[in-house]
Amino acid sequence: MDLVMKKIIYGSEEYEDTIVLRNEVFRKPWGLDIKDDDLSPDKEMDIYGAYLDGKLIGTVFLTDHEEGVVRIRNVAIYEDFRGKGLGKYLMDFAEDLARKQGYKKVYLMGRTIVEEFYHKLGYETIGQAYDYRTIPHVDMMKDL
Repeated sequence: MDLVMKKIIYGSEEYEDTIVLRNEVFRKPWGLDIKDDDLSPDKEMDIYGAYLDGKLIGTVFLTDHEEGVVRIRNVAIYEDFRGKGLGKYLMDFAEDLARKQGYKKVYLMGRTIVEEFYHKLGYETIGQAYDYRTIPHVDMMKDL
């Protein structure tokens, strides 16, 4: 797999591709549409895309959460590319980047259906599950 990670600039054509991907992965399966969301916070995030043969197949976003803690968001992978280690690859990439930037911990809000995936990567669930946009989520944390 000839995978290339690329930083994406907010508002660019590549950024628009991330919106399509996130809508397919995070909204449409639940009858939602990303066009109903306020995406302006994306401006403050470091956005990365995973490209295979020049096509965006996955995303991961990073943003400051609190002192020493980075927040990972929008870990999205097109369904055709799941189960091939890409999720772990994206998380390893994001965690390595966070370490280089001096972060000591990672926080994320994950859907309960992928909670076990994050546990395998060393994340611990914090508190109880809750609904976010009608979809069950949990907060998770990991020391870097």
